[in-house]
Amino acid sequence: DWRKLVIFAPWNNDWGDDSVPSFFAQVMAIEKKTIEDLVAKFTEGTDMFLVSLSISPANVIVVEMDADTSVDIDTCVNLSNFIESNLDRDKEDFELTVMSVSLSEPFKVRRQYEKNKGKMVTVTTAARKYLGELLEVTDESVTVRHKDIVKVPPKNKKKEMEFETVIPFADIQKTECVLQFKYKLI
Repeated sequence: DWRKLVIFAPWNNDWGDDSVPSFFAQVMAIEKKTIEDLVAKFTEGTDMFLVSLSISPANVIVVEMDADTSVDIDTCVNLSNFIESNLDRDKEDFELTVMSVSLSEPFKVRRQYEKNKGKMVTVTTAARKYLGELLEVTDESVTVRHKDIVKVPPKNKKKEMEFETVIPFADIQKTECVLQFKYKLI
């Protein structure tokens, strides 16, 4: 599968054919499966996992990683070197970025939900936003323990109550981890 780079002006040659001069480079498209396989090989036996992978038509590769523990800069550098050493720059010109997922980014894969069980999250659906503890993750849904203010009969007094709500993945628009900082007053 060969793709031609952008040609900046229409090409009309004097030979009457459609041949393109050799100074227009051709770039071989890097297959997503190739990078996925390399990442899988590198992460085998670790708690790391692929969160997202994108490859542009110009072979700009962006790999986002996460782990049940953490992904440090050295791990990103090692993965980048591993991927680069398994690709041939003479055949495939590319730009490669390997990074860990930001704590402020929404979850992209189910494994991020598993990793964050027991932590505070915000889950946004079309109907509402839930702020609470992520209790359970199944193939179809998540369960969040959250508090709401409800009116309690007979006088319709407002009272804070705790609920456990099952939210299907199909209804989730966005889930984010809530960053909590522990600090000590001096």
